[in-house]
Amino acid sequence: MIQVPTIDLAEWQAADPGRRAEMSEAIDVSLRQTGMFLLRGHDVPADLAAGMRTCGRAFFGLSREQKARYAVRGRYDNGWTGPGLLAAAAIEGNESPPDLHEAFHMGPIHRTGDAEFDALYYPENRWPTEIPELQVVATRYTDHMVRVSLQMLTMLATILRIPEDHFASRARRATWTQNVNWYPSLTTVGAVQSGQMRVGPHFDFGTLSLLDRQLGVGGLEVWSTEGGWGTPPYDPASLAVILGDLMNRWTDGRWRALRHRVLPPSPEAPDEELFSLVFFFEADPDTVVTPLAPPAGGGEGKEAVVAGESILKNLGVITAPIT
Repeated sequence: MIQVPTIDLAEWQAADPGRRAEMSEAIDVSLRQTGMFLLRGHDVPADLAAGMRTCGRAFFGLSREQKARYAVRGRYDNGWTGPGLLAAAAIEGNESPPDLHEAFHMGPIHRTGDAEFDALYYPENRWPTEIPELQVVATRYTDHMVRVSLQMLTMLATILRIPEDHFASRARRATWTQNVNWYPSLTTVGAVQSGQMRVGPHFDFGTLSLLDRQLGVGGLEVWSTEGGWGTPPYDPASLAVILGDLMNRWTDGRWRALRHRVLPPSPEAPDEELFSLVFFFEADPDTVVTPLAPPAGGGEGKEAVVAGESILKNLGVITAPIT
């Protein structure tokens, strides 16, 4: 078992300086070692998460022909990603069989007035007409995800003792993607190739991700500098806060981008299927992510990047050509 702290957001907001310092230390240590902590007290209604899973199950239960009407058409797009299109381990330079999952992607509706820029970074959503309630539930759910993400960026800045709006002020029209990931059962997929996983080892690309996961035999594993691969604690009332590449770069290596994977479906539970809700939060796409100087930054000497360009570059590594 990988040890990561559980932080209550309501407690953090009400904490006196002494207690907040204790909580900050626990988060800082975990982000240096793994890049993850659990968050309670986030005020995301449980019925919204349940509704997202219900809609996701309904969508993935459609015929392949029906789902294909909503297929993604490029490397940064919204809609359905079918089986066989992604191999997340490619981000680490490793060849592997395709990941064993399907996903439905949703994004923001920001518009800048620059049609080319908007098409690149704020692609249109493809809402399935067969499941009209998905758009309603997802809009409410992602409003909460944006709120919690901005609260986390403020918390992280506070821990680093930099202006509390340092990150959040650069994410007012952030790019983001909400996934519903379906991990089919072994009974459904039939066979698993050698080295094949539901999601191969990888790190996320943005500032942070919020994960509402289900516990399973073929579930999440994370990497820690202290213990290698292991299962993180599970709390159905918590969201997992996962740091990505942009935050690793922004903190100049002080905090890790979480390396993680989702194990393949297991013969021990051949009928197990899981539905994960993953919210990938990034930054305003034209933000220049300049690594923080010590003592806030880790002193690794990373180069500055433009947030949107960095996301697209990383996506180009793992996304197969889509026709």
